Amino acid sequence: MAPAISVTTAQHATIIPLDRKEAALDVTVHDNVTGPAKGSLRLNLPSGWSATPQSADFSLAHQGEEQSLRFTLHPGELSEKPYSVTAAAEYDGKEYTEGYVTTGYPGLHPYNDYNPASVRLTGVDVKVAPDLNVGYIMGSGDDVPQSLESLGVHVHLLSGADIATGDLSKYNVIVLGVRTYAARPELATYNQRLLDYVHNGGVLIVQYQSGEYDHNFGPYPYTLSRNSEKVVDETDNVDLLAPENPLLSWPNKITEKDFDGWVEERGHSFMREWAPEYQALTEVHDPGQAPQKGGLLYARYGRGAYVYVAYALYRQLQEGVPGAYRLFANLLSLPQAQQSAVPGR
Repeated sequence: MAPAISVTTAQHATIIPLDRKEAALDVTVHDNVTGPAKGSLRLNLPSGWSATPQSADFSLAHQGEEQSLRFTLHPGELSEKPYSVTAAAEYDGKEYTEGYVTTGYPGLHPYNDYNPASVRLTGVDVKVAPDLNVGYIMGSGDDVPQSLESLGVHVHLLSGADIATGDLSKYNVIVLGVRTYAARPELATYNQRLLDYVHNGGVLIVQYQSGEYDHNFGPYPYTLSRNSEKVVDETDNVDLLAPENPLLSWPNKITEKDFDGWVEERGHSFMREWAPEYQALTEVHDPGQAPQKGGLLYARYGRGAYVYVAYALYRQLQEGVPGAYRLFANLLSLPQAQQSAVPGR
């Protein structure tokens, strides 16, 4: 059993920078009717907002077919607070404002998980360096590339061939997704190409990794270990050890407030030991746990920089946490920060 029309938004939470005049929202309509279905889709918007188009027609030929429609949102005066936008489909005289995904495992009876067709958009004071060319190596799977679109940053997903023989120098920054060294064995094979990319002036951002990464793949020695530390209380205080470092100071001044409102955890796979060439920028710990300074490590290597991030930014981005976007914007902006007269260079 399912509703005649299922409506889902591409994201359930994201952000809008305060200086942005518009934002895109993709909505998918799914046909559960035995036969064709035609109707219209509109958005319920906050006061003072508008959308282009105001409504869009959909036409589905058969049961199970889907159609994605894009709206451009035009916010009114944005503030640093959340706003709600809900998609509503009209079909056969009825309105549908929720959608579902079918979940389950092979051999078990599947069921539909329903959610409102709404997205929470939070106004955020966030800046990012212009004209970035970002490469992204997907690991075990995350929504970071999609989330970064909210910053106006389009990322290029790198294939195995790109890693092996592609021109990496055209990217200002390359980001490794979560657990890439477990999911992408070609990284170990061609790791030296990544280090050469950094040495020649690139910036490599390594999100949290598992035990497969514990083979000194960085430019200097480190120890992660399979029993690496986690910080599970998302309300634990985060101390900024080097607030003048560009990762914490440009183009967004990171403060303890940027760690408010996090969900589920602070992070995991905190580095245990590292060579003195790495600079630890933060410290956090659960009650009774030893101080964890291996959550954000920064090292200059040649003309570039290598960064390891154990904080669960990928999880915070998909929940629209403002501080995570501000910190990720600084990570992406590091190439330009290093070229500027920024304190902590």
